[in-house]
Amino acid sequence: MNRRTFLGAAAAVATAQAQRRYDLLIRNGEVRDPGRGVKRKADVAVQDGKIAAVEDSIAPDRAYDVIDAKGLFVTPGLIDLHTHCYWGPTGLGIQADPIAARSGTTTWVDAGTFGWDGTPGFRKHVVETSHTRIFGYVYMYTSNRNPADDPIRHARRGMKNTGEAVVNNKDILIGVKVQVGFNMSGKYSFDLFKVAREMCDQFQIPMMAHISFAPPETSEVMPLMRKGDVVTHCYNTHTLGIVEKEAAKLKPGVQEARDRGVWFDVGHGLGSFNFAAAKRALDAGFVADTISTDIYPLNVNGPVFDMPTTMSKLMHLGMSFDDVLLRVTANPAKIINAQQVRVEKLGSLEVGAPGDIALLAIEDGQFTLVDSQKNAVTANKRIVSRLSICRGRRMHAIG
Repeated sequence: MNRRTFLGAAAAVATAQAQRRYDLLIRNGEVRDPGRGVKRKADVAVQDGKIAAVEDSIAPDRAYDVIDAKGLFVTPGLIDLHTHCYWGPTGLGIQADPIAARSGTTTWVDAGTFGWDGTPGFRKHVVETSHTRIFGYVYMYTSNRNPADDPIRHARRGMKNTGEAVVNNKDILIGVKVQVGFNMSGKYSFDLFKVAREMCDQFQIPMMAHISFAPPETSEVMPLMRKGDVVTHCYNTHTLGIVEKEAAKLKPGVQEARDRGVWFDVGHGLGSFNFAAAKRALDAGFVADTISTDIYPLNVNGPVFDMPTTMSKLMHLGMSFDDVLLRVTANPAKIINAQQVRVEKLGSLEVGAPGDIALLAIEDGQFTLVDSQKNAVTANKRIVSRLSICRGRRMHAIG
C-alpha cells in the first residue's frame, strides 16, 4: 500500500468514525414528551448516557445500536414516585431492576421503607448497585423495642437524626414519609403527624403523607400540608380520603391544599386505589398530579403488577394517554428536582436529558383490571412496555 492509498483509507475510517457517533438510535417511533407538549414522529439518538438528538430522520449507520420503534410510543422513562424498593433488610422491598426492565419505569422513589439509620445501607446496597435511578423518602418513625415507651416522646427523640439524614443526603433523599391514619398509628396518629410537621418545618424538607382511615379527619390533615408536600393514596375509598363517600364532591381542605402547591399522588398499593373513588374525584374535576404504584411484594403479582397496568386503570377511567403520561414523567420529575436539581432535565426527551426512555404500546382487546378492593373492570385498551432504556443502555427483562 502506497502512502496516498494509506492516507485515503485512514481518512475514510476517520470520517466513518466521526459519523458513527451515537451509542443508540431509536427510529420510526412516535415521540411523546408531555412535559414539553411534544407529539411527533421522530428519531431519538443517545450518546454517553444522554439524549443527543431528536430529529425527523437520523441515518441508521450513524449509531452502533439501532432500534426500530415503528408503531410504538417513544417516551421519557417512567418515574414511579411511590415504591418500596429497599430490598433485603425487610420483607417490604422488592428489587427494582427486574421490574423496571419489563415496565419502562427507569426512576423509582422508595417511600419510607427505611428510617434514618437505614440511609447508609440504602445508598450502598440499593442506589449505588442499581441500573435504575433510585431516590427515597425516609420513614419518620424508627423502630422502638420498648413497648412501655411513649410513641410521641420516641418520635421527638428521632427528629434530629431524621431531619439531618435528609439534609445530609439530599442527592438521594427527597424528604420524609409519614403515615396518617388510625389503622397505622392508632390513637397517636394525629399527634405523630404533628411531630412530623414540626420536624419538616424545622429542617425545611418536604413530606409525603400516607392517608388512610380517620381519625384524624381530612379537614384536620389538609391544613397542615405545605407547598411541595405530597398526599399519597389520594384515590382510596377509606374514611381519610379526598372525596365524599357517595358524591363527586371534594372533602373540606382538599382544594385549598392543592391551591397552596400540595401535590396529590395515586399510590395504588394493596389497599389504596379504588375505581369508584377515583371516578368520583375525576368527576369532581380533581385529577391526581402523579400516578404511582406503591409496589411491594404483596401486590407485585396483583393487583398492582407494574406502572403500565396502573396507567391503564386511569386511562380506563377517562384520562387520555398524554394526561396519564404527564403524571408519570414530567410531574414526578418536578418533585424530585424541587429542592435541588438531582437529575437535570429528568422526565423529558430534550437534548441533554438523561438517556432514560420507555418504548410503550397501546393494545386493543378485552383486559381485566382490578383495584385494591378486588373490583374488576374490563378495559378495551391497555398500556404495555416493549423496552426500557436507562442511562443510555437497554435493560434486559428476566424470564
